[in-house]
Amino acid sequence: MSLPIGLVLLSVVIIAGGYWLTRTALGSFTANRNLRYVLPWLLLGMLVPLVISLLDSYALSVLYALYAVTVLLWLLSWPLRKRQAGDMLLRVGTTLQNRIIFVVGLLLVGVAIALTLATLDLFTGALTTTAGMLSGLAKLAFWWTLALLFLAVGQSNLELHEHGLTHLFAWQPWERIVAFGWDDDKPNTLILKAKPRTVLSRRYITLSIPESQSAEVDRLLEDYLLETDLAAEMDGEFSTEAG
Repeated sequence: MSLPIGLVLLSVVIIAGGYWLTRTALGSFTANRNLRYVLPWLLLGMLVPLVISLLDSYALSVLYALYAVTVLLWLLSWPLRKRQAGDMLLRVGTTLQNRIIFVVGLLLVGVAIALTLATLDLFTGALTTTAGMLSGLAKLAFWWTLALLFLAVGQSNLELHEHGLTHLFAWQPWERIVAFGWDDDKPNTLILKAKPRTVLSRRYITLSIPESQSAEVDRLLEDYLLETDLAAEMDGEFSTEAG
């Protein structure tokens, strides 16, 4: 199986698996809403492998290496970026989104192991070349870094801080969140309405909160945000768009 086709199929499997898990845990409405935001990234994920297939081996190796370095710097910079959120008020823990991402990370570890075994001939034997070794190292760095990214993000905690909330190695300032609410059908599902940064940004963010933490989360959010019936608002917008 060629690399582009493999990446396309991997993207489809990730989206389909994530949709099924979200639908099971949070309901069809939330899953459908999330799928709408994911589709542009799915299309992009299918386009990138096609573009990659047009590159020569040198350009592809450089792209792999740049990606690996960028991801590692992004992960290592998290403690510095997290300081902007201020003192922690409550550690909620991992959410459904974390668990989905972590499972994907485990799948990517399997892909990375398989590719490592498949490319061992680039590092041993009479046909080994410097160019082949560098190309193989760049390719493996890409896949192992990708797996590390998903595993690290999947193990990150949802936390409430004095200046905002942190989740998935990113933080949302309270100023960017318009309101919060709870799903009527899934009482432990927190809904946040955010100010979109780009046309692809999500306006509504849904988070699964452990039942033991929901009351404390609600109490803290009331100190910073306005509570509204976002479930009804989302339902109304979804019905209008569908019509």
